[in-house]
Amino acid sequence: MTLRKKLPSAQSLFAFESAARTLNFTDAGALLNVTQPAISKNIAALETHLGTRLFLREKSGLMLTSDGETLYRALHLSFAAIEVAIDQISHNIAQKNVLTLSLSTSFAAHWLIPQMPEFRRDFPDVTLNYQLTGGEVTGALGSCDLGLRLETNVASEDHAVPFAPEWLVAVASPGYIKKNGMLDAPLAGGAHSLVKLDSPRISWRNFLNATGQSLNTSLPEIRVPDYSVVLQTALNGRGAALGYVTSCSYLLREGLLIPALPRTLKTNKNYCMVTNPNSHNLQLAEDVHHWICNQSSRILADIATSFPDFDVVTRPDWLEAAY
Repeated sequence: MTLRKKLPSAQSLFAFESAARTLNFTDAGALLNVTQPAISKNIAALETHLGTRLFLREKSGLMLTSDGETLYRALHLSFAAIEVAIDQISHNIAQKNVLTLSLSTSFAAHWLIPQMPEFRRDFPDVTLNYQLTGGEVTGALGSCDLGLRLETNVASEDHAVPFAPEWLVAVASPGYIKKNGMLDAPLAGGAHSLVKLDSPRISWRNFLNATGQSLNTSLPEIRVPDYSVVLQTALNGRGAALGYVTSCSYLLREGLLIPALPRTLKTNKNYCMVTNPNSHNLQLAEDVHHWICNQSSRILADIATSFPDFDVVTRPDWLEAAY
């Protein structure tokens, strides 16, 4: 005989479990959002069906009979196991829409997060978690699903696709340029400052030498340890920064930053979006990968239209010697 045939209804089990847990029919009804008489009716039907009393109705309240205790122990274990299973299923479903990204703080703060409305439009049910690094990100993705790496920093086990060149532009806020002029053509009364990253891979001196530009060597400096803060300092109008287009392309397209020197620098390297082949959400990771690459292509095309006079210097062989 199946379990279904051994019970008057599944509801009677819920009524019994709640009543056995609270030893009070009214409280059991409150737990199940039904009335006390409904609980009493379900318990009576179960007792009649089983041919035994499950509760002793004493003046001091309800007590479980030995048969009631036997049934309650079985139900308590079964309900707990069912609850764990349901929680696990819910967790598995939720995890199907979660990606963890390994990014620099600058790319997350100044490129990806400003475009979250567009991302939400295309991926309304996806949650992004972030593993952020203040400087340039290196190493394997590990437990992350997707990441940003310079092509020379891609681990052999990860799958990388170039999405933007290593392209450097001297940038500043429009208000800063209006007040102080371009770095190579300062306005009278202007007071330029250079925002510098501590221990950069490509320094201002590297950039200027490679592009054949020169500046007043006595310009005051603002040094910070995190590249995201470099860009934020420029956005705040406190100085001119050396902008990696990978991180600041969105800011350039929106006009929040503009060129501070006419010549820009492209190296022979590319930044890549990297996918972890062992991702538990590999298809979703690849979809987001494509979205980021497509967004980057569109923004770079917009920049080319917005700044047609960019004087791009390409120096494929100078970097190693410059270090």
